[in-house]
Amino acid sequence: MRTIAVIGCGALGTIFCQNAVKLLSKDYQITSLLANHFEHAQTLAQSIGVTAVHSAEELLATNPDIVVEFAGRDALKQYGEKILSQGCDLVAVSAGALADESFKEQLIEAARLAGSRLYIPNGAIGGLDLMQTFALMGNAQLSIGNTKAPKSLNGAPYLKGQNLPEDQKVTVFTGSVKDAIEGFPKNVNVAVVATLATNPDQVQVTIQSDPTTEVNTHHLQIKNDLMSAEITISSKPDSRNPKSSTSTAWSVIALLKNLASPIRFY
Repeated sequence: MRTIAVIGCGALGTIFCQNAVKLLSKDYQITSLLANHFEHAQTLAQSIGVTAVHSAEELLATNPDIVVEFAGRDALKQYGEKILSQGCDLVAVSAGALADESFKEQLIEAARLAGSRLYIPNGAIGGLDLMQTFALMGNAQLSIGNTKAPKSLNGAPYLKGQNLPEDQKVTVFTGSVKDAIEGFPKNVNVAVVATLATNPDQVQVTIQSDPTTEVNTHHLQIKNDLMSAEITISSKPDSRNPKSSTSTAWSVIALLKNLASPIRFY
């Protein structure tokens, strides 16, 4: 039985923990939880019968085999290298942090030296295996479109305090992945994950605000000289955190289940 520690006890961390104890109990045991606010970790820990801790040091002292991060890119930057250097595998949900090339290389080197693994889950999308196949064939080109309700985008640094209109659909952003993650750090993990999987020669991100939508929609188009594909995924945002899709937490459960299974889907 492998042990799991979780960083981040908000909406997605809660969904993950409550369902992991039901669906992964034959292969995994959650041992400890860490959150920015200890009382959040304590409440969730009590509900599933595990331990809440105050620091990353306490978390790692429980000797987890895998640490799952749901706490945001700042937390990933704060703890990621330390976790991997300890020999723990790390599931990084806040993959937007890996748009920082220097940080990404730090994590890769830490994992290489310690013999640990950094896992990037599908999150709110799917098809990362397909994207890698396209990339290996060469000359991959990728475009990513995100459509969300205004309340899912309001508050992003790119908007500089302005709220998006509630009466019309507007294109909020068109540009590079790097600029997208800086401008919308809580909204475009999808773009970073897809780019990491494909390392495309060309990539463009478009973000739209649609006041009539009740779902977060991600539309990806990828092509090379021999193939083309389109992936469109829509999912309801979490009611407690409209900037996130509930499927993100479930994708981590699917990842862990796949890792523990004698048959693996890729």
